[in-house]
Amino acid sequence: MRVSAIFKLLVGIALAVSALAQLFQHETWWFIQNVNLIFHEAGHWIFGIFGDFIGLIGGSLLEILIPLIVTLHFVLQRHWISVAFGAWWSSTAFLSVSIYASDAQERLLPLLGGDSVLHDWYHILSRSHLLPYDDLVGYVFWLCGLGMVAMLIFFLVKDQHIQTLLNRHTLR
Repeated sequence: MRVSAIFKLLVGIALAVSALAQLFQHETWWFIQNVNLIFHEAGHWIFGIFGDFIGLIGGSLLEILIPLIVTLHFVLQRHWISVAFGAWWSSTAFLSVSIYASDAQERLLPLLGGDSVLHDWYHILSRSHLLPYDDLVGYVFWLCGLGMVAMLIFFLVKDQHIQTLLNRHTLR
């Protein structure tokens, strides 16, 4: 039980540190970015049936929703180390959308499909008359990513094995 608690605690710390590193470096790791990108592109197709504008929003929406749904599933199962993973994944999705939204005015990010494709957030914010606030919109998504790291830590310490381990060491 103690080895399990130590392992879970180390994994949780590694997840939190890696999420914070990505958030503060404003850079997602390639392997999780590729996973997020699959859901982003699928979101355009799925939500596109509701119209062009909803289809544009759908990419970022599904990119964020999938890890949040996974996280919620594990919360309901009370499997706290898995919640920590889901929160880590969610933080990377929020960061990815943050970077994309913040790029709306500059449009410097390389897009899948090259120069001929639309920059989602340029069109979303332009149509909403919010383009001058792209950095603020991106910052809100970034803060959500940071909130997911707080959630990761909160739920990690709810794990019974980790609580037992932490209580043993605080009583001595």
